[in-house]
Amino acid sequence: MRSRKITAAIMFAMASSTAYAADQIVYAPPAAYNWTGFHVGVGAGLGGVSHDAGASIYDYDTGGLIQVGPIDLFSVGGMLDLGGDGALGTIEAGYDHQIGERFVIGIQGDYTWSNFKAGGGLGADVCYENPDGPDNCDIGEIDDSIGLNYSLTAKSSWSILGRAGYVANPGALTYVLGGFTRTKLEGDLTLNSGLGGSTTIAAYDYERDGWTFGGGIEAPVTGAMSLKMEYRRTQWENDTNIPFTETGGISTWDDAVVQSMRGVLSWRFGGDNAAQQAAVDAIPAVNWTGFYVGAAGGFTTARHNAGLDLYDYTTGGLIQVGPVDIFSIGGDLDFGGEGMVGRLEAGYDFQVGQRFVVGGFADYSFSNTKSQVGLFGDYCVEGFPIPGDDDCDNGVVTASGDLTYTLKTGDSWSIGGRAGVLVNPQTLFYGLGAYTRQSLNADLTLNTGFAPIGSQEVLSYDFKRDGWTFGLGVETKLTDRLSTKLEYRNTQWNESEIILGDAEVGLRRLEDSTVQNFTVGLSWKFN
Repeated sequence: MRSRKITAAIMFAMASSTAYAADQIVYAPPAAYNWTGFHVGVGAGLGGVSHDAGASIYDYDTGGLIQVGPIDLFSVGGMLDLGGDGALGTIEAGYDHQIGERFVIGIQGDYTWSNFKAGGGLGADVCYENPDGPDNCDIGEIDDSIGLNYSLTAKSSWSILGRAGYVANPGALTYVLGGFTRTKLEGDLTLNSGLGGSTTIAAYDYERDGWTFGGGIEAPVTGAMSLKMEYRRTQWENDTNIPFTETGGISTWDDAVVQSMRGVLSWRFGGDNAAQQAAVDAIPAVNWTGFYVGAAGGFTTARHNAGLDLYDYTTGGLIQVGPVDIFSIGGDLDFGGEGMVGRLEAGYDFQVGQRFVVGGFADYSFSNTKSQVGLFGDYCVEGFPIPGDDDCDNGVVTASGDLTYTLKTGDSWSIGGRAGVLVNPQTLFYGLGAYTRQSLNADLTLNTGFAPIGSQEVLSYDFKRDGWTFGLGVETKLTDRLSTKLEYRNTQWNESEIILGDAEVGLRRLEDSTVQNFTVGLSWKFN
């Protein structure tokens, strides 16, 4: 609920800023673009999903689940922020109605295909011994790579949404949206072999109902065609409790957030007439050349594919199991979360002719994207607080404890450039690329929930990662100096480190990470 309010606040701020400044743009009478009418569109985009999933088995009867010395465990569970990313394609249709010169309301339906995938796996490199003669095991070479992999994918969704917009200038509509979304997910457990191919061990589909919020900027390209860039955030919660007895059972949950940025090209019926085209042709020109400063805020999602690989590529390998020599054993997991981001930036743009803009920028961002994995449980301590008369006899919880690993993004800085096309004189669609240095913090904490012991920090360290950022955005003028923009950024890095040993024998840590930012902001041009 808190994140929904934050989403609404950011989108309201974007709409409010356009309303405050739009009266400084001079409309070109008598032509005025009319947003009323039916429209259909097709588009594509990128995004990610964060599943806060977990399960707990519990028994609050006397004695609990397990007795370990003086401690009775009433419940034991685990939780994981499972994160994934991917691409999407979409088709949509809807109707808009313009009220006066500035306001537009509408309704639309859409169907989206996606491959936002998260998962994990175990793998091994092996060779097969030949009892009748020489083989690759004799020289330490791999015959096959075997993996057991689990994946959870957001495959498709459909939505019914309403939107309300404000005509920020003659060349753009800024809007917020909200509505219902049903998402289909697919789970797969597969066994993969370089020699034997892939075998599905288990597969299942299920659906989740959630609510979508977001906003965007849409600009007329011709009288009948418009192009928009749109942010969406879909959330759902699913809790299940399976009781075995009055006091015992299993509980599970899956609280998820899907975030995406999409570009959609729409055909607006009835727009292919002289009046609509004249309205587009009459949009006043604005000079994009100059220095600017800006601020932006929004949401983030992260996927960290982290793993460990224990290996020995000398003759004989790590382990010999019958006729198989195992050279390496490893595991990996996609874990990730979501959070918020703020950004300060400065740059210079240069307009080339009537259609193109190129520029460079530098920025500083601060974020709190958090990914967690942990174990937890409720317990009682026998003989506490009074020997011989304790909570365990009555099935009462003394404390709740957890062991939690947390990975958080901190601040980052980027230096890069952008290049874009003016779809009309006051609206720019652009791509960007940058070098980014990201700060992160890892923390392992034991929280006993027991006052005499309290919480203990087992491990905490800060580190940095260097990566490359690419992105897309749309920016539209509110005045000749003030503009608003909606922007998507995707930062990726790969990191491999040998913790013990060398290239032939050792333990290697692997990390393949993606952080996605979805922001809305304001920029001020100096000249």
